[in-house]
Amino acid sequence: MSGGREKRKSSSSGSPMLPAATSTTAATATPRFLRRKSQRGNWFTRKCFHAAYYYLDDPPHHPNAPQVDWENPVKIGDEIRAAVPVNEFAKHVASLHADGDIGFSREYEAIQNECISDDLPCEHSQHPENKRKNRYLNITAYDHSRVHLHPTPGQKKNLDYINANFIDGYQKGHAFIGTQGPLPDTFDCFWRMIWEQRVAIIVMITNLVERGRRKCDMYWPKDGVETYGVIQVKLIEEEVMSTYTVRTLQIKHLKLKKKKQCNTEKLVYQYHYTNWPDHGTPDHPLPVLNFVKKSSAANPAEAGPIVVHCSAGVGRTGTYIVLDAMLKQIQQKSIVNVFGFLRHIRAQRNFLVQTEEQYIFLHDALVEAIASRETNLLAEQVEELKNCTPYLEQQYKNIIQFQPKDIHIASAMKQVNSIKNRGAIFPIEGSRVHLTPKPGEDGSDYINASWLHGFRRLRDFIVTQHPMAHTIKDFWQMVWDHNAQTVVLLSSLDDINFAQFWPDEATPIESDHYRVKYLNKTNKSDYVSRDFVIQSIQDDYELTVKMLHCPSWPEMSNPNSIYDFIVDVHERCNDYRNGPIVIVDRYGGAQACTFCAISSLAIEMEYCSTANVYQYAKLYHNKRPGVWTSSEDIRVIYNILSFLPGNLNLLKRTALRTEFEDVTTATPDLYSKICSNGNVPQHVILQQQQLGMQQQQQQQLNLTTLHDTPPDTNPSLSPILSLLPPAVVPLSNSSTPPPTSPSPQTIIELPSPATPTAASNTATTTPTIPITTTTTPSPLASPNSLTHTNANFHTVTNANAAKLMELELNFEQQQMQHQQQQMLARIQQQTQLQQQYNTHHQHNNVVGEMLMNPTIPPTTALEIAPTTTPASSPTTATMVNNNNIDNNNINNVTTTNAAATDAQNLDIVG
Repeated sequence: MSGGREKRKSSSSGSPMLPAATSTTAATATPRFLRRKSQRGNWFTRKCFHAAYYYLDDPPHHPNAPQVDWENPVKIGDEIRAAVPVNEFAKHVASLHADGDIGFSREYEAIQNECISDDLPCEHSQHPENKRKNRYLNITAYDHSRVHLHPTPGQKKNLDYINANFIDGYQKGHAFIGTQGPLPDTFDCFWRMIWEQRVAIIVMITNLVERGRRKCDMYWPKDGVETYGVIQVKLIEEEVMSTYTVRTLQIKHLKLKKKKQCNTEKLVYQYHYTNWPDHGTPDHPLPVLNFVKKSSAANPAEAGPIVVHCSAGVGRTGTYIVLDAMLKQIQQKSIVNVFGFLRHIRAQRNFLVQTEEQYIFLHDALVEAIASRETNLLAEQVEELKNCTPYLEQQYKNIIQFQPKDIHIASAMKQVNSIKNRGAIFPIEGSRVHLTPKPGEDGSDYINASWLHGFRRLRDFIVTQHPMAHTIKDFWQMVWDHNAQTVVLLSSLDDINFAQFWPDEATPIESDHYRVKYLNKTNKSDYVSRDFVIQSIQDDYELTVKMLHCPSWPEMSNPNSIYDFIVDVHERCNDYRNGPIVIVDRYGGAQACTFCAISSLAIEMEYCSTANVYQYAKLYHNKRPGVWTSSEDIRVIYNILSFLPGNLNLLKRTALRTEFEDVTTATPDLYSKICSNGNVPQHVILQQQQLGMQQQQQQQLNLTTLHDTPPDTNPSLSPILSLLPPAVVPLSNSSTPPPTSPSPQTIIELPSPATPTAASNTATTTPTIPITTTTTPSPLASPNSLTHTNANFHTVTNANAAKLMELELNFEQQQMQHQQQQMLARIQQQTQLQQQYNTHHQHNNVVGEMLMNPTIPPTTALEIAPTTTPASSPTTATMVNNNNIDNNNINNVTTTNAAATDAQNLDIVG
């Protein structure tokens, strides 16, 4: 069916409409009709029926609306693009990947060029009163497909605008509404649209803050009830899962009087995908495919369009819509036409599927979908398939398809780390567990352990091997570093290779930072429970740890005892700190991963009555290759799952809440403490703040010793300390190009009016040294190169530089004696800044003398941004450090440039 016929048909299939006068005549017919009703005393109709909330009105037909039959072949240049049969699609995608993805580049460029040449009007988005409603300057809503808000009594005519467009689905016109992440000024418009368009499902594919930048504002209540214009929204329930969260919201129209045929309340479900990277595409398509299927299937047949938004409402939004349409096309016709469908919907909202990387991800995801088929299984299907050997053999082949290369296991293969591995199962770099490194000790951050996701979090489990004699302290360091309070031991003990690695009653295990003490032991029917406490050497912080030892897993006395054990593992003590569960077997292999899979699938079955064994098994293999040795390992999961009892109540036991404010306040060195959904344990934040205060006091004392000047009387100390965050963390290099003018692939952000500008921040940092710094793009400069315009820039002579290095060396030796080794690098950075500031303040050389190294361009400046960026900071501003730093020490100081507003640093994926 063509897009034009589909569009005309969709208006009659989606919603009940008035029999006679509708779109064009309703405006004139309604007042007379209302006057007749008012004579019968219908106060509600007289007051509130100016806007038709009972039905969906036809959007006005635009003469330039494109009519495209996207399923027919189309000739682009010298090539014909057509639908590809399902059984040939994998080969087709492989050909597009050849020669550095040249085939994808050609197809995507053809789509880009065609959309640029269309030049569809979007006059309403450019209206002065509507511009403030656009999150990005160049992401606008086409006039012919935009969503019109229904008029309300007394409002101006041009207030029907919202940055949103109707977008077709597969054989269904107006199946979606693509829109931007709501702004505070558009919350009321957004919820009016949800009500008027009878929306039941909202799909959100962005986090509120990504890379320290505000991508979307929180348009729903965190708790309780909020009112947005005429719509009241109440949060009923929130289910947090590893890759997405589902919120149940009750909305109520406050201006409608309750009548028999008029509901003033309804439920809306928000499917919030939380694991799409802020730049790029997801690591694997399986979680995304699962999310698309679940959220799309949740939309009732009688409901309106599915609202899909990310940040700009084009990149990730378009990817979601194309995936949904193609999955339906595969199911109904066994063909795939990504090129034709994307070409069609790009005429309905600009820039959908915004990058070539997203276009490639679409194809790879559909290849995976075709190969794996439907993987969400009902309980009866699990029972049937556990004895289907051909099915399990095929699944096993697909599961172990990924074969790691040397680069994937680089840390495990280092000579210094190879002695820490028991067998041939190694953690992949992207998912290995890191220990707190010891300065100067190569490999001190390595342990043979991997992060695995569960139902609730991306970092629900740590799977590791049985500790060896020389890695016992590494094991307890891992437990201590990551606040793990539950350890599940599945390996049996012997006195040679797999010995006891926990302390006994008489002898604790001690390291430089912690002490592990034995508390008690409890014997259960199939396992033993032991309790320990880990105490900090430096302060009074303690961590209670429960170890459940079950050497007979999974061949326990009966299936019920398996699930009793799982329930006991997930029991939370009163002071539970939401840390991961550590699972140990002999090699960190099939036994441990089976436990993780069964625990997660049991909760998933309770939540949605389906289990996705294939997804867990494949992703576990991708993070820890070698854990599955045959299809029998997969059969064990199916077999145990078939005995799942119906009264575990694990869903309630493992419930989490999303804490959005913690995402914006967490410091980088807490990254490993942050769980996948943005939860930061409160005690960790308090610890970090206390640690920061102690560090500042110690640093002031050390600087006093170094300079023979009390901190309170040293006038040069205050500016340096004011630049550092409360919890001192290393600054990081970032390569950020300067802002550019808007382009088809550029999103220009509007600064928040309530946020202080960079200039004001600069002025309050060092008011005594006025410096004007600008960023000038130069074809010869590196991305970090900026241009100084200050004629009074001060430099450091060679003699002073040598003196500076000598002072730094002395300072480093002092700190090695008094400060923890972990904080040495951070304090040294502050000392360098202090010395550089003092030197610059004492000398008054001209700009030409700055360059002691001829390889560094003379037009070089340094910007140092705060480690923690406010979520609402303006995107076009930069935080400028007023302390000038000489080129000899540029490499010693880590820089962070404020993000520019070009497509490389903005959310180009939506």
